[in-house]
Amino acid sequence: MIAYGICSASQTTLEAVALPSIHRCQANPHVEVVRDATSIAEAYNHILGIARNLPHLDAMVLLHEDVELDNSAFERRVRRILAEPDVAIAGAIGARHVTSLAWWEGSIFGSVDEVRRRIGVPSGDHQVDVIDGLLMVLSPWAVANLDFDERYKGFHGYDADLSFQARRAGKRVMVTDFGVRHHTKGGYGDRRSWQRANLAFQLKWGTVPAGVAVTRWLRAETRMSAGSARRRLSRRSTRLTENRKPGL
Repeated sequence: MIAYGICSASQTTLEAVALPSIHRCQANPHVEVVRDATSIAEAYNHILGIARNLPHLDAMVLLHEDVELDNSAFERRVRRILAEPDVAIAGAIGARHVTSLAWWEGSIFGSVDEVRRRIGVPSGDHQVDVIDGLLMVLSPWAVANLDFDERYKGFHGYDADLSFQARRAGKRVMVTDFGVRHHTKGGYGDRRSWQRANLAFQLKWGTVPAGVAVTRWLRAETRMSAGSARRRLSRRSTRLTENRKPGL
């Protein structure tokens, strides 16, 4: 059985894009949807917990709600790429020589059709360092042995980190021509959240390019956090003053 998992923030997009394409791939699919999560790592770990109890699982496909699958051949391609026992994770696009969450700065392999244009070039099977999380095909081994690191808050870092975990365990991470369409253009999203996740990734995996840059970044974060705390305290003080009764 090939099962599916989605972390969804928009029921409209889910019902318009991802779900119809899944049902075209499989008549009665097992689909787990976690709605309105604040952490995709936590949402995906919840799905993995369910997947570990599914009988005869061949693959767990984690995809974004705005991803459309090529229903004509998708599941056949899933089974083919996972036929090699040392393949833990497969995706549509990824890269080699990756040292940060900006995987597109590495050597790109695979492709995905986005609303703006096609990213990458279809070119068969390639081993990579990381895959993009818009589509993550997990083998039964990956489902049983890997967990998303929940120290990555929000919606960044989860995909690259899991790819590195698999490779550390001696497994391969692959891209192949799954033929997916991404109905939202890629990007950083919340840039500051991405930067935090990127620094956490680089510190965890020892790929920080310059210690001085980290020190400056952490100092800036500390100043911003302190400034935010002062602003919250100031707003609270203002509210208390406004609500105070005359004569008190």
